[in-house]
Amino acid sequence: MNIEHLSTEEKVQLAEKLWESAYQEQTSAPISDEQKAILDARSSAFEKDQNLGTEWHLLKKQLIED
Repeated sequence: MNIEHLSTEEKVQLAEKLWESAYQEQTSAPISDEQKAILDARSSAFEKDQNLGTEWHLLKKQLIED
């Protein structure tokens, strides 16, 4: 596929369509029983402790300072 002739706007539209297509395929892809068990365990752990983690800018600052 030769995209050199496309305008910047057309390239952005193409990228958006590709992203949407990939997202649709990903969300409809089946997961294995093992993957489901891992996700369920992680979800349960989050429900138990409600730990949202650390915001990226705070973690980055901490990593740089250490």
